Amino acid sequence: MKLSVAALIATYRRPRELERLLQSLAQVGEGLTTVIVVDNDGSAEVRALVDRAGPMAHYLHPETNLGCGGGLRLAGEHALALADAELTHLLILDDDAVLPPGTLAGLAGAMDEKHADLAYPLVVGVNGRVGWLPGFAQRSRELRDTFDGTPADFRAYFGNGPREVVWAQGICLLVRRDAIEKWGLHRDDFWVRGEDMEFSLRLTAHGRGILVPSVEVRHLPPPETAGLSRQAEYLKHCALVQNVAFVGLRLSHGHRIAWTLAGALRRFFRAWSWRACVDALRALWRGGILGEPAGAGTGATFRKRFAALQAMKASAP
Repeated sequence: MKLSVAALIATYRRPRELERLLQSLAQVGEGLTTVIVVDNDGSAEVRALVDRAGPMAHYLHPETNLGCGGGLRLAGEHALALADAELTHLLILDDDAVLPPGTLAGLAGAMDEKHADLAYPLVVGVNGRVGWLPGFAQRSRELRDTFDGTPADFRAYFGNGPREVVWAQGICLLVRRDAIEKWGLHRDDFWVRGEDMEFSLRLTAHGRGILVPSVEVRHLPPPETAGLSRQAEYLKHCALVQNVAFVGLRLSHGHRIAWTLAGALRRFFRAWSWRACVDALRALWRGGILGEPAGAGTGATFRKRFAALQAMKASAP
């Protein structure tokens, strides 16, 4: 079967990162047929970048900020509406990813070999070391969610063959079209953080996911700045705790990762100290007890606080 891929990207106020991603997609090689960019900010600069990317790139601007999950859902709906019978895969991408040539062929080839429904590459940070590992189906003391080493170190220690995963980040995730048509696109009520976990858990509950160590993708987020940006990161981290609690405790396909909630809380308090205890309890209550992800119902509190923060930032001299 000939490879035909539609890339889905949700972006918000990161034109430099998006431009770098689009440039890499132009060189990614055979297989990419469509690129859908949902701009949650409605920036003229982003629209111009997408227009310059050529006829396969489509720009969408929703009337409101849909968040990452909502933006990816809109992109996926648009891609499927445009698709002909030749479309084989959808490619979920963070706007700060960079793909080398051959990425699609490498991931798709491993999926065919292992009869998998989704594939995730080895992700490398700005320091050249492996980061953002997925949730492995078979964990060990040596192979957990973190690994301190280069891609070559990883392959030397664990081998070059695909490994089964139960969830993966949305940095770069190749998914079979028929799997998405059966089990659905991203949810639109997560706002930010955790929508990729829920999406991949749902697909692997019915199908199979793999890590492909032979394929490397770079993840280059912008450097963190102080002040309002740190406050925004704090609210996103609160949303992550709420979403992990919702997925792990309230969704049947998420029960497999309920045990990770303790680790998520540990990392939260390590980053923000025990002074953040009230917000952590709110996140746990709303996600795990009320059954609300961070973009829905009363659970949307962190999203509202984030919007107020962005409004303050926009009005600052």
